[in-house]
Amino acid sequence: MSVEHSILAVLSSRPCSGYDIKAEFEHKGASLYWGISFGSIYPHLKKLEQKGLIQTINEEQGGRQKKIYDLTGEGWTELQNWLKSLTSSRVIRDELMVKMTAWEAALPDERILFIDHLKQRKRETEDMLNYFIEWPKNDYSFISEYGEIAINYGQKILKAELEWIEETIEHFKGPAQPPTQDPFGMYPKIKERRDKAFKEIEENE
Repeated sequence: MSVEHSILAVLSSRPCSGYDIKAEFEHKGASLYWGISFGSIYPHLKKLEQKGLIQTINEEQGGRQKKIYDLTGEGWTELQNWLKSLTSSRVIRDELMVKMTAWEAALPDERILFIDHLKQRKRETEDMLNYFIEWPKNDYSFISEYGEIAINYGQKILKAELEWIEETIEHFKGPAQPPTQDPFGMYPKIKERRDKAFKEIEENE
């Protein structure tokens, strides 16, 4: 999924300013769907305009000119073609999951600290779930039949995550467990490498 196609998707609902589009990418529930970092959207808007996929409409609001973007016929065609194309694999970027791949190696004794990470994640997930529950009732957002199904997906994902967090907190309250699988004997080697590296720091001080 490209940034440009995401912008076309936002503009399919209504003409928007650059600020409006940016707000769509940054609202509380956006991270569950977009899954990519957009940075500045204005270069992408310029690129879409150069391709003839969007057009600029100048509107007067409060005595000031405001630049609004809307799809052209070519833009609608590009959006339709993208919707018809097979969906690419889902991209997941989750810092907590990445930390879990290294926690055993770098902080094996800090189980309570990891539980603190999980509790923080729980608070954030509960907050986002509440947002998803209230979203269809905010008397502001346009929510189509397809949009409602997508929101339902978000609610189910977040509820499952909360269940996983509770189970994982209980797990880490217990004693440390050996690796589930270690065919190449990495577990003792990791500790040996880590201890050697820290010893070298001490010797050089």
